[in-house]
Amino acid sequence: MATEARPLPASAAPTWRARPTLAGTDYTSEATWADERERVWFGDWVCIGRAEEIAGPGDYLVRDLAGESIVLTRNHAGEIRAFYNVCAHRGTKLLDDEPGCGHVNKVFKCPYHSWSYDLDGRLVGTPNVDQDEGFDRSEHPLFSVGAEAWGGFLFVNLAAPEARRPLFESLTDGIETITAFERYRMDELRPGVRIEYEVEANWKIVVENYNECLHCPTIHPELVQVVPLYRFGEVHDGETGDDGNWMVEGATSFTRTGRSELPPFPDLRPDDYRMYYGTFQFPNLMLNLHPDAAMYYLALPRGPGHTTVLSEYLFQPETIASPDFRPEPVVELRGSHEARLVTAISAMSTHLGLRPPDYQQ
Repeated sequence: MATEARPLPASAAPTWRARPTLAGTDYTSEATWADERERVWFGDWVCIGRAEEIAGPGDYLVRDLAGESIVLTRNHAGEIRAFYNVCAHRGTKLLDDEPGCGHVNKVFKCPYHSWSYDLDGRLVGTPNVDQDEGFDRSEHPLFSVGAEAWGGFLFVNLAAPEARRPLFESLTDGIETITAFERYRMDELRPGVRIEYEVEANWKIVVENYNECLHCPTIHPELVQVVPLYRFGEVHDGETGDDGNWMVEGATSFTRTGRSELPPFPDLRPDDYRMYYGTFQFPNLMLNLHPDAAMYYLALPRGPGHTTVLSEYLFQPETIASPDFRPEPVVELRGSHEARLVTAISAMSTHLGLRPPDYQQ
């Protein structure tokens, strides 16, 4: 499909000047990656999953965050707790990475010396090491991590307790925020489909491709059919609220046909039923909201050149429980372009390594 030029009226002419992107080494350098680990991934709140992955006391989730293995769980009061996935004794890994979720009744037990920790991280069992030997268990808990939930999403903060700002302050400290979409009641939604991608690219390339649509006419012609604005390589018309995009006339679902058999979400604004919203929560949560479904990408970097992308499609629980539940139209539209995008991003990342160190575009 050809892309048509749209001349801007004089009054709408941009007053800003385009700036170059980051240098090629910012996507490939081990030094940059080390700096990002400390400042971005370990220095503030980062999304790490969904709250329903630890629905009840003793449920746990193990996830790698930029090279640090983290365990999230709920204590017996239902409160979220998170810890480094290492025993406080000799640093043995408490839980395996796979499977990444499970359940314990009361304690996490180290596989090496069988030291046991309760769901609040307190050391409660030390075989062959008694407290009357001058050993105080209360001084050796698991190493805790800040953990909270908002909108059904789990966030962790690896900074020291005194350096952690409130989660909501972090979520609203940017141009875009998931907090603008409380009306979608995301904490009540549940996953109906889950897809995982291994992308041979730096996490920033993944994010940048989500945040622009200059590639849409070429890579995603099917999306252009649903959101006409995308044919111009734009993601916002400057007029709609919450940076929304109008779907094609008559569309009520983000599918190839603009239709689906899924029931629409209740109690949205009238315009929401004709709109697609996409918002980015720094540094790694990319949220997409449709009239009848939500989906998100969660980028988890493994190093400067590899990113795991988790993708889940969220629906109302009663929709999933229905015998008529058919998420395929929603999943197929995104799935078809995601596969092409992963290939394109990986190829672009490969070429980055061949460019001059001061490459910019």
